[in-house]
Amino acid sequence: MILNFIEFINEISGTELVGPVGPGYGETGLQNKTLNYHDTNVIYSDLDGNFYTIDEYDALYNQYLKSGGEVLQGGFSKSNIDIILSQS
Repeated sequence: MILNFIEFINEISGTELVGPVGPGYGETGLQNKTLNYHDTNVIYSDLDGNFYTIDEYDALYNQYLKSGGEVLQGGFSKSNIDIILSQS
């Protein structure tokens, strides 16, 4: 047990335990960037005013297909959610 712990301590550099610190590390936030659907796991639909996660999208999409809807290209996207909601 002690040997494994000593090997573990020798393998890590120390930064994993402390994390980034100091004035020279830099900014970690978004810098002059507009958020889009690639930056989040939820999508807002204007049709019903709700936010949808990928799990909710999958459930809606399965119901859409069961009710005779066509296969949609592009996966989890705002346009696909709007198509599914407008057909329901």
